[in-house]
Amino acid sequence: MKLIKLIIFLLILILAALGLTPFNFYYSQLEKYMRPIKLENISGSVVKGSAESLKYLGMDLGRINWLLYPSSYDAITLDFDVSDKLYDFNGKVIKKKGSQIIKGLSGTADWSLIQKNINFNHGEISGYFDFDFSHVAIKDGVPQRIVGTVTTKDFKLLKPLQKDLGEVKIEFNSDNPQIIVGQINSQSNVINISGAIYIHKSRRWEIKLTLLPMPGEYEIEYALQSIGDKRAGGGRSLNMAGFY
Repeated sequence: MKLIKLIIFLLILILAALGLTPFNFYYSQLEKYMRPIKLENISGSVVKGSAESLKYLGMDLGRINWLLYPSSYDAITLDFDVSDKLYDFNGKVIKKKGSQIIKGLSGTADWSLIQKNINFNHGEISGYFDFDFSHVAIKDGVPQRIVGTVTTKDFKLLKPLQKDLGEVKIEFNSDNPQIIVGQINSQSNVINISGAIYIHKSRRWEIKLTLLPMPGEYEIEYALQSIGDKRAGGGRSLNMAGFY
């Protein structure tokens, strides 16, 4: 019992010291252990602080605020908020040996982040994605389970003609041991969007979409003509794949 009290007392002393010491004083000594993550322009401590730039594999992800604390005898929890001009995300990461669980991940991302990646060259769309994930489990860098939704908001075609595109929702809730599936469906008066996102545990991902304008929606057909491949029954098919 005395040993347990001593360990708890030492942990409190260590946390107090870390909480009072500016993180940038010793960040250079920890940087190599944090790769491929890099922080720049750090304020505060390792327990509670911020950085003007969070970089992952050289990509600048924007500003980050954090709060780090032990949540059990074998886990550390990181509350975070990452933001940039086009997105803002917050949540908490519970880190255990070899695994992470992300809880309460929410935020928004502007449509323009993905438009350039799907060859949308004959029109212009505005809107954003709303993210709401209650549970994301990761082991050795591979997602094991994802529960949550991504929903489009204020989704509109601006050119060649203004059209309200309705709502598109991606819903993740899959317990398949080999693959995580996000089902895609839409509620729209002008276009039907359906398909799925597949996240293979072999570190491969796929997106398969069917884009089917409603009868008489010629502006939608024109705007979609550079996306994916033409379907024999009308509309377009978009198939993408890669590795993570």
